[in-house]
Amino acid sequence: MAEPSFAFGTQWHGKCFVCGAISPRYGIAERLCQQCVDRYRHHKFFREVSDLAACFVTIVPEPVARVPSEELNRGFSDLLLRSGKMNQDPGEMLRTVFPNDLDLPCGQPTLFEDERLARFAGFGRAWTLDLSPYIWSGTLKDLRSWAVLSVAIEHNINHLAVWTAGNAGFSLAKLVHRWNAAQRNGQAPKTVHCLVDAFAPPEIVVTLRSLQCRVAPISTGSGAVLLREQVYHVVSSLADVGESYWQVTDGWDGVGVFMYSLLARQCLALLRAQLGDASGMQDQDLYVVLPVGTGNLLLGFVEGARQAGGERCKVVAAVPFGDNMMTPFLPAENEEHHRPQLRRVEPVAPKLTGFYSPLSPCLWQMTLNRDFSDRRAVEFIAVDRAAQIEAAARVCSPTEERTIAAEPSALIAFGALKQLAQRIREYGERPQQSAVLVVNSGFGIMGAEEGEFFTKSIFAFR
Repeated sequence: MAEPSFAFGTQWHGKCFVCGAISPRYGIAERLCQQCVDRYRHHKFFREVSDLAACFVTIVPEPVARVPSEELNRGFSDLLLRSGKMNQDPGEMLRTVFPNDLDLPCGQPTLFEDERLARFAGFGRAWTLDLSPYIWSGTLKDLRSWAVLSVAIEHNINHLAVWTAGNAGFSLAKLVHRWNAAQRNGQAPKTVHCLVDAFAPPEIVVTLRSLQCRVAPISTGSGAVLLREQVYHVVSSLADVGESYWQVTDGWDGVGVFMYSLLARQCLALLRAQLGDASGMQDQDLYVVLPVGTGNLLLGFVEGARQAGGERCKVVAAVPFGDNMMTPFLPAENEEHHRPQLRRVEPVAPKLTGFYSPLSPCLWQMTLNRDFSDRRAVEFIAVDRAAQIEAAARVCSPTEERTIAAEPSALIAFGALKQLAQRIREYGERPQQSAVLVVNSGFGIMGAEEGEFFTKSIFAFR
């Protein structure tokens, strides 16, 4: 039995993130354009996959009508950022893309300047985009979960399946649980099916099950990956999903990339306005540092920066040293043996580890251009445990300034700041003449290892 599929509404079309090809309609069965299939089938990273289209995706949904910049600059009272005093409702703009009235607030992230962070890393100015104020899971996942549920309601999809390390399932389950509770008797409830690794922390499994979602711990073996159709068979063994099914793992949902691109566009517009107000600062280089897990957030910010005309904006992807999604695609770091070296230790960041993402071709494409001086090229920085703990002392400790709620995985972005400043110096520039934005992915549910690390190594600063 093949995995059921459905087509998004006519307000969406499909776009290949790698080559830019546009398809007139977006359906979840449309995964790679033919050009990408031919390109990747014989590449060393993908050639052992028997069916590329079943494992990977490059085509993501994009609105037919582009969101006007003036709409983003106004700001919204929900979902996206506050923009000064001109807040509005979630807006007619989002209703053209998500016509169903979800009537569930998502909360609102904050954007603030942090002089202490700038001094810590040696930048001229520094901001934090804090996603922890989202009200469902307190993480970046709430933005995409809101979009996923909106599309599911529009198309009467009652079964949502997601591979999760914790936060993605937690966020979606909380939203769906609240939506189910508000429905009238007789209306079919929606069910979230969380697929987790068989060795996932039991406290995460218990938390997910407490929200009335179905949890399936699966042991696939080291490095093994379930195909989309195999995921469907697992879910169908738990419930009669019929045609009312959608797998919304990061990448397969598509709308997550879109929502993060909206957030990036608005955030960059606000920052440029602030830099323009400061004498002599409007031409500063701007670096955006964010953590990389499966790639949704990274691709969203890259696309958002492109749409915002970010010629002087460079995206920096922070990954944990050791096990991370980008390890197969990036060359090993050069070790200098002519002088003593401190041994680097892998940080505690389980939500950013692993070697599989449906967005693998898109991520690999970003590694082909490693020219640091090229604004369009994404820079990758590996963060070890020492940098993670050092950043925690600046981010999590109480002072007269703002304390940021960041779980260990989120601290990877802050831990990349000093390495970024050093790379800027190596290319003959001065970080004091640059501005940096750090994206805090939030504070969600943690397993025992993360909880112990946070308590003994991070919470000690408070």
